[in-house]
Amino acid sequence: MRTLLPYSYYGADTDEQQQFYSELRPVAIISQSVGLLSWITAAVILASSGQTLQASLLFGVPGMLLSLGISLCARSVKALVVSGIVGTTATAFAFRLLVAYCPDPTFWVLPVGTVLTLSAAPIFGGMLNYIGAAIAVWLILTVGNFPAYPGQLTFNLSLLVMGSSFAMAIYLHAYFLKLRIRSHRARRELAEMAFKDLVTGLNNRRKFTLEVRRAQARPSPSALHFLMIDIDDFKKINDTLGHDVGDEVLIHTAKEIARLGTGHVCGRLGGEEFGVLFHGEAAEAQEFAVALLNGVRKATHPPRTVSIGIAEFDKDSDLSITYKRADEALYLAKRHGKNRYVLADAIQAAA
Repeated sequence: MRTLLPYSYYGADTDEQQQFYSELRPVAIISQSVGLLSWITAAVILASSGQTLQASLLFGVPGMLLSLGISLCARSVKALVVSGIVGTTATAFAFRLLVAYCPDPTFWVLPVGTVLTLSAAPIFGGMLNYIGAAIAVWLILTVGNFPAYPGQLTFNLSLLVMGSSFAMAIYLHAYFLKLRIRSHRARRELAEMAFKDLVTGLNNRRKFTLEVRRAQARPSPSALHFLMIDIDDFKKINDTLGHDVGDEVLIHTAKEIARLGTGHVCGRLGGEEFGVLFHGEAAEAQEFAVALLNGVRKATHPPRTVSIGIAEFDKDSDLSITYKRADEALYLAKRHGKNRYVLADAIQAAA
């Protein structure tokens, strides 16, 4: 039950709410449509049996139509919650008016209340919202209409049925809610496995490339620069100190890249190589590179260094062109002593 507490109303975070919305909306539309059609069918059966129906019987219809309309137009879990509350209470009220025309209204309270509360179980995103709606359904149907014959066996059995159906409805809602939570978390974990580097937590090469391609397709008011970052002497670290130490260096380097690169696209390209798509002019990209060189040295013990190649991002060419220019700049940074950055444009100017 503790797992469900954060989901008392809508969902724990925006991603989960969006996932809940996509799952709940079709169920809500179908359930509300079936409820409306069931009421119409019951009204037609009553009319065909010779009952004289009054216009007041239609008072519950606007609420059912409103809830269906909200579900059809909903764009969030909150809208679906409003739709669910309006729909269940309006449907209960509509059937309450309908039951009044039956020879023994008390007899119909139990099946109608049970069906409404059970059918509403999967369409609510929050526990408290559902409990409130279920209580409202039973109050609408029973006040003034039930219980009858208190103290008799039928009365006690009716209370048992009401209590059992209510408890079962709460259990089903909790069960459906837990399934949605597990489904969302499983999808999130799969997404992390597919797009996150397991060692550093940064975007992996696939995710980084996807984000870069998106940036390439979007208009940008500022220039873009690609930074290729490589840890100096990483093979020597692995060979002499072991892969555990190598992983620690990777993790600390990645943390600095993520910390300094907030708002930019960062990722691990493979091995000891990282990439950053920097939003800004060349001077700003160079300032970022200097901060990164200093940050990595301070974050690693003993101090480790990186070399960086910077190239202006060419939106009109294939990604490989920009990657190649940054890689050439990185090679020069390595060749001229490491622990430094080289700007590809400066190479071209010197040539």
